[in-house]
Amino acid sequence: MKGEADFRVIAALLKKSGQERRSMFKEKNFDFLGFFLRLVLTAAIVVLFVVFFGRFCDVYLAVKTAGKPDPVTRGGELLTILYAIVILGMTVGCLGLFEKQIFKADDNRLYSALPIGANALFTAKLISVYAGQFAVSTVIVLAINITYGLHAGVTGVFWPTTAALCFLLPLISIALASLAIGPYQLLKRFFKEQFVVLFVVATALLGVFFWFYSIILGAVKDLLLGDSLRYFFNDRVIGRIATVASLLYPGRWIADILTGVDLLKGWLGLVLFVVVGLAIAIFMIRFILTRSLQERNEGTDYFRRKGKKVKAPKSTFYALMKREFLLIFRTPSYAFSYFSVALIMPLMVYFCMDIASSLVMDLVGIKCDLELALFLTMLFGALTNVFCGTNISRDGENFYVLKAMPVGYKEVMFSKVTLCAIVMELSQVASAVLLAASGLLAWYDALFVLAVGSAFGLVYICVATRYDFDHAHFSSEENGEIHESGGTMSVIVVLGMAISFVTGGLLFLLRILDQLRQLGVGYLTYILAAACASLAVAGALFYLLFRLRRKYYEFTGGGL
Repeated sequence: MKGEADFRVIAALLKKSGQERRSMFKEKNFDFLGFFLRLVLTAAIVVLFVVFFGRFCDVYLAVKTAGKPDPVTRGGELLTILYAIVILGMTVGCLGLFEKQIFKADDNRLYSALPIGANALFTAKLISVYAGQFAVSTVIVLAINITYGLHAGVTGVFWPTTAALCFLLPLISIALASLAIGPYQLLKRFFKEQFVVLFVVATALLGVFFWFYSIILGAVKDLLLGDSLRYFFNDRVIGRIATVASLLYPGRWIADILTGVDLLKGWLGLVLFVVVGLAIAIFMIRFILTRSLQERNEGTDYFRRKGKKVKAPKSTFYALMKREFLLIFRTPSYAFSYFSVALIMPLMVYFCMDIASSLVMDLVGIKCDLELALFLTMLFGALTNVFCGTNISRDGENFYVLKAMPVGYKEVMFSKVTLCAIVMELSQVASAVLLAASGLLAWYDALFVLAVGSAFGLVYICVATRYDFDHAHFSSEENGEIHESGGTMSVIVVLGMAISFVTGGLLFLLRILDQLRQLGVGYLTYILAAACASLAVAGALFYLLFRLRRKYYEFTGGGL
């Protein structure tokens, strides 16, 4: 009877979760544009992966060792490394799902006050996590295995194993994430007040990620330009890859099953890993869930810091800017989304510029470094300043406190814009210096890119701030932290991409026509870019200031 009651409770909890997910599409503030962009981006990534992974399979499976091809062994190494990366990524994503759906869910406080057993609640939450991981697993497994199967000789168990992996991979990621959740929670507690350390670590990890990203882009370029990648895989390199692949469990077991090398060992190791991993981890995650429910009921811990005396009076504008800075810097997700991304933006521009410059030259035969630098600076500048779409919303109900203070509306709004502009300008300067120092651009072209990039950066900041002001969406979290912006960020992404591709496309077309027909009008690049930047800044400032005073004092937005 008790088991039947628990089953009914689990079914009710899952039904409630499903209804909440469906109701999201009917909410007034649902980000339809962002949802559409995510679908398009996911589809584009899958298509690009299939194309380039297929070409890479042709190259890698044909590599010879000791003068002989061995496609089965090469395929095992390729699948091992690829699935090890997939499992790592899914495990990190599973940690995020645990944090969102199990430990920090808004409904945990309600459930803790209801006669719902811990087993039923835990099982329902775990099924929700599994469902999310299953959707991701299905897309990834099908993209990898169908592409590999079409480019390599596969055994009879390959396709049934592919279907089984869609269900099995989420269990592997859940097992690993459950084992890692304890250390993860300890790290979170350690970094709770270590804002500087957390910021440095997050920024360094982001930099390493983009360094690996640049390596992948380089490999893609080699695939596009010819067979140079084939000669990279000599016997010494293949030996190292084989050594690394032999240690990457459970990816190694998956590869053994898919290639048919050792079915018994692969299935036995995989099943035992999942069973033992889940059995060991369930106790840990339930214990942490219980503590999380208790903390939600007891309230949020407050930081205790020794007060500092104010050395000298500061201006109102300075105080507002400092308030904005501390709000961002002391909220880890904000600091990572803005300061870390702004610091890494120059590296993003440099890596893409370094690879795309030679790629465009080899494919088109025309040197377009200035136009390419302008395009990349505008594009990544937009992505960096997307965070400005929360300039009003992240204040939450404290925005009404600002309105009630004897502070002018221009000081409030321009303190936000100025802080963002300072961060943007520092990022733009670093990007221009890096492009000039690396020799990718002449110093005068780097200065021009800096001017144009700064102008468009200001455009994104002004538009994002005003749009967020007109469509503010305050958070329902106790700490007021924004996890979604009601569509503002999606609008800024679309605007930035439109400006980058339209302006950049015109500049590229102009350069190509100039080179092909020898028109001698290369200077039009400077004139057109400067004119577009000037008009965009004027329009953005007008949009920011239009009826701002009246709307500020009549502001009643931010509804949940």
